[in-house]
Amino acid sequence: MSTDRISLRARLLLTVLLPVLLLSAAMTGLSLFRGARMADREIAERGLAIVSFLAPAAEYGVISGSRGSLDGLIQALQAQNDVAAAVLYDLSGHELARLGAPVLADDGRTRQAKEAVRLGRQGRRVAFAAPVMSMPVAVDEFAGGRAALAPFPVGWVYVEIDTRAYDARWRTTVMTTVGLAVGALVLAMLLAIRLANVVGEPVARLVEAVRRMARGELDVQVSGRAGSEELQTLEDGFNSMARAIANAHKTLQARIEQATARLSHQALHDPLTSLPNRRAFEQALEELLSASRRAGDHGALCFMDLDHFKPVNDTGGHAAGDALLRVVADLIRSHLRSEDTVCRIGGDEFALILRGCTPADVARIASGLCAAVRDLRFEWEGREYRIGASIGFAMIDGALGSVAELVRAADHACYMVKREGRGRAMAYRPEDFGAPPPGS
Repeated sequence: MSTDRISLRARLLLTVLLPVLLLSAAMTGLSLFRGARMADREIAERGLAIVSFLAPAAEYGVISGSRGSLDGLIQALQAQNDVAAAVLYDLSGHELARLGAPVLADDGRTRQAKEAVRLGRQGRRVAFAAPVMSMPVAVDEFAGGRAALAPFPVGWVYVEIDTRAYDARWRTTVMTTVGLAVGALVLAMLLAIRLANVVGEPVARLVEAVRRMARGELDVQVSGRAGSEELQTLEDGFNSMARAIANAHKTLQARIEQATARLSHQALHDPLTSLPNRRAFEQALEELLSASRRAGDHGALCFMDLDHFKPVNDTGGHAAGDALLRVVADLIRSHLRSEDTVCRIGGDEFALILRGCTPADVARIASGLCAAVRDLRFEWEGREYRIGASIGFAMIDGALGSVAELVRAADHACYMVKREGRGRAMAYRPEDFGAPPPGS
């Protein structure tokens, strides 16, 4: 049967009663199991205690054969209500004294007992046996000392315990436990029915309202009076929540768009300088190259590498290096036009994409940047640092047909600048491309 067809009232009853039923059954079973074990352990302890006490007490009577002593032991056992039968044996297994009619008596098993043991159970009788030990002390006169001989059995005691009193107590425990479990179950059933009646209708209204909201209805309100103050508070809270959701939905899309824009900005910008990163650089370069193929727009790609930047990190620390990179980023932005793009593509490496420029314009802008960086005075913790910039550029005019070729050309031009003295700008020259590549 599908759970969708079960009424809310029935579900509430099952929700309350099933755990109570399972818990009651588990606790009752555990209680009965532990009660049975405790009763069995109590019988065993009682029987072992009796034979352990009886065996030493019977030593004299067994050795001497004194009927008076043995009869006194039997009378003492008669005073024990739970002792149903008892037998005293001598070393040969002959019966010396008896109480009652033993049911489980087995001379062979009794005589095998080396200590107080439980022999078995039959019906309401549990049998126990223990050896009667003699512990004489022998004197070794020739050796000038004395030595204790090992104890040896001189007979056995056999006792049967009647378990009716223990069984009666256990049955009382069983009835009490079952009665408590049934009472708890009945009480839980009454409470479950009450809960189902009180909660069912208000919860059903709330469920229907939630389903309507799931279908996209944002103006849902729950009407009616609940059966309790708590449920009424829940309905009022739901109505307030529904109104809040409806109001929040009006601004949610705008916030999502803002978050999307922020994530998009973070994905395409360097967190240190806020400049576009390498990914944005590659996209912008691809766009400019495509525009150059379509409309003949010309531009240039410049690679700018800072000179003497490593000593700033080494002496001032990375905090100084980061601060200097932010200063340089602002400096580059101030020297470029609004249509140009500057990106940070590495540690101290920047890429400039200049649009609508002739080679002379590119050389002028790049040289101005080199001079501005050279004139920069950067102070950190009372110390002044001087750096420089080397710029290599390649024109985007159709001569180089791919992004990879443009990047390789501008990078090689920057390498040639560093190789020939640093601190200035240089255009890519195809005849220099045979020189060793950067890093060789």
